[in-house]
Amino acid sequence: MGKGLENQVFIYSLGTYSFFNDEEYKIFRRIQNLKGYKKKLGKMKSNLAEGESLTKKQIKVEKKKINTEIKKVNNGSDTEKGINELKEDLYKLIDNHTGNRTLRKEEMKENQIISVFDSVLSRTLEMKIDELSEDIMVIQSYHEKVLEGLIKDGFVNPDGEKYIYMSSSAGQIRQKKGVWIKKKLWDEHKDSLTCGLSLEEINNSEKKGCNVNKYLSYKALIFSASEEWSFPNPDVDSFDIDKCIVVEDLELNVFSEVDYIDRDTYKIKREKMNVPITATDGVGMMLPSVSEKNFMCRLPWIKGLLAVYDFTKHGNTKVTDIDNKVWDVVDDGISIIFTRSQWKMHAYFDSWEDYKKRFKEYNCKAAKLNEEEDDFNDGKINYQMLESLTDVSDDELKEIASSSIQDIKVLGEDKLTMLKVLGATEANERKRSFQKALLKYPQLLNDAYSKEAIMTKKRSLVNEAKTGKLNVDGSYTFVIPDLYSFCEFLFNGEAKALLKENEVYCSLQPEGKVGILRSPHLSREWGLKDNVTVSSDNLKINEYFKTDAIYVSNNSPLSKLIQNDWDGDKVLVLSEHKDETLLHVAERNMRNDKIVPLYYEMEKAKAQEINNQNIYDSLILSFEANIGEISNNICKAWNSNNLDLDIIKIMCMENNFEIDFAKSLFRPIRPPHIDEKIKEYIKLKLPHFFLYDKRKNKKSRKTKLKVEFINESTVNRLERIIPKNNIHFKEVAGGTFDYRFLMNRKQIKVTEDMDIIKRYKELDKNKNKMIKANDGEFKKKGKMYVYKYIKLELLKINPNSTYITDVLIEYLYGVKDSAYKDTLWLSFGEIIERNLERNLNEAAICDHCGSEFRKLRETQVTCSEKCQKVRERENARLRKKKQREKNKKIA
Repeated sequence: MGKGLENQVFIYSLGTYSFFNDEEYKIFRRIQNLKGYKKKLGKMKSNLAEGESLTKKQIKVEKKKINTEIKKVNNGSDTEKGINELKEDLYKLIDNHTGNRTLRKEEMKENQIISVFDSVLSRTLEMKIDELSEDIMVIQSYHEKVLEGLIKDGFVNPDGEKYIYMSSSAGQIRQKKGVWIKKKLWDEHKDSLTCGLSLEEINNSEKKGCNVNKYLSYKALIFSASEEWSFPNPDVDSFDIDKCIVVEDLELNVFSEVDYIDRDTYKIKREKMNVPITATDGVGMMLPSVSEKNFMCRLPWIKGLLAVYDFTKHGNTKVTDIDNKVWDVVDDGISIIFTRSQWKMHAYFDSWEDYKKRFKEYNCKAAKLNEEEDDFNDGKINYQMLESLTDVSDDELKEIASSSIQDIKVLGEDKLTMLKVLGATEANERKRSFQKALLKYPQLLNDAYSKEAIMTKKRSLVNEAKTGKLNVDGSYTFVIPDLYSFCEFLFNGEAKALLKENEVYCSLQPEGKVGILRSPHLSREWGLKDNVTVSSDNLKINEYFKTDAIYVSNNSPLSKLIQNDWDGDKVLVLSEHKDETLLHVAERNMRNDKIVPLYYEMEKAKAQEINNQNIYDSLILSFEANIGEISNNICKAWNSNNLDLDIIKIMCMENNFEIDFAKSLFRPIRPPHIDEKIKEYIKLKLPHFFLYDKRKNKKSRKTKLKVEFINESTVNRLERIIPKNNIHFKEVAGGTFDYRFLMNRKQIKVTEDMDIIKRYKELDKNKNKMIKANDGEFKKKGKMYVYKYIKLELLKINPNSTYITDVLIEYLYGVKDSAYKDTLWLSFGEIIERNLERNLNEAAICDHCGSEFRKLRETQVTCSEKCQKVRERENARLRKKKQREKNKKIA
């Protein structure tokens, strides 16, 4: 795992309500209390059920009372204002507010803290790892007028420090969020973070500005989780910009059969035509001396994938860059070739030399992220991929699901399966301490905590399988264009291909037919190609393409079919030799409906002056985009009883316009007759299988998600195929589990009334209240700070973290034998890991069962009392036998 994905910093994630003045805040809190009461009333109403205590008539009366109370909460009474009137009062106050907003001290709470991975920004600001920083803050918009003030005027914190709006990534824009930074820090570091490119230069350029949301997304590249990139050059310690050049992209017109959709009329026409494809959009090259693995990179205004390729092996070594300067890549020591598409703001610099000069002058940094793995996790297909296969028999579906069914059946009995489902594999690059410990000491599987985790995971596995998330014998890997062809174009003037149109190369799979899948998968997007190892010119492909990525022909419209980009997208690659049934079914479905790629003309994003007003206006417009709704409607269509492939194709087009809306601010206008057909799907409920999707079904078990009745759609049929086997645990790890391996000391006395134990139990009990927050993303990111907070609170009792860890282990493993140890492992996991590694190196072997154990005394030879008793009985038996033989000899 890269350091960028190990190191985290903590920051505040707030809402616009955190900046209300006293009068606004008082009304806001009243509204929140009423909403809580209204929610409570709703639960009371849904819990009313006919039974021993209430008759049908009584339930009707009670519901009427509750409805009256809810109405009162909404509309108020003669003596008290309701939610609606209070909202009006609040928005009047917000509209009339003047001056800068101030962050309320009481909003800076533990449950408003999230963890973010180390990034160019955090390193530049010297934010300390695992510590809370107020240098930057994330703010989510709930009140547009407040957001407008925060963008235009910034805010001050309780200490009077000024913050200004910095940027929003594409993902943050979808969540109505942005990042604010201390003004003094931005002023100090802005040139390093932007390569000295000022707003004045952008606005006074020939383009007279830039597309606002593109500008924000490019500026936000410094937020990406990453690690600093040190250039492997013995003469320098850091990334060397002088070893890099930028060249033109390979622009092609690929003649192919497509379904062309007229975005004005929505008419679909099957025709053969030239489809414009930027074969190198977002991808550059680096020599194997730079890295043996592909990875993504971040520099100021530069992003994308850098693919390993030796571009010095094409005879001619001279190449022309985007400024028409000729370089000899060997003589000039060029190690990296970026493409124009990777340099997002090239139009605002005088030249590449200008960029390099600024990069060095302002001490800019390069970063790397998402480096190719050493080991690849086994992939899974999802419901989107499976639902598009509408022609599949029950027997075929059972075979496709067979690996997942087997995992469910042997869970609890097979060590490797248990380790895999718990994420304790070498391929998992984001292993937590517990997962690392399981790999080192598999006997942990025999503990109650592991068994509880397995039980939870089993329920998850069953539900995932019923929603189409099934095991396959393939992995996700980077998708890369034919770089041989690109280099032939760069160095020799003609894009001579190494791969033909229907050919790909991927060393992870054997020769033969492969399936190429990308997520999201909305239409029927099964890319089926021939995996080859030798080109038509008898060139060995692995002599050119040396990584585990999949390489695709530049003469193929595959990128239009599976909708992939080249800037770091990963695809799932399956082989006909390993997933024979699945690929056979996919090929039949693609052939049955003669599926070809979709093509339509996207709108180009328009430039405008970058200023705070335009930033606010663009953000508000882009907040309207709703990608998830279209995706859900496509899912409804696939699982309906009236499938219309043309309507699915149209909705896929609309989805891509919706994705681009944040930048283009353009949506095609749907013709009335198409609108009617799409609305037939919109009015449907979600497919039946979503009952098993925990992301969709977040409500309580008593109020299940409303879904359609089950039908014979492909994914719905999994409900009767996937088993619900109970787990029968066996001793799978080969030996006795000795929890003392997790401790520093061999023995420690623990009692319930110890301050450490009492405080731990209190914190553990209340942690969910701290984790509770505004949205799912906060819960995920905020959780790590909660465990950090728990650790710090316990250290206030005793500053010795090793001692605290020993106390908690003895209590939870020795005294309680608890099945719930998340808080222990997530708060003190690194210490437990360290203890375990040392103790395993010093372990003794049990004379009876062969298990590893920690000696409590020098003469100890068995791992447990049980083994000691067995050993003593055996020794006693041997002594008696020896005595009998001795007595016989005397007689």
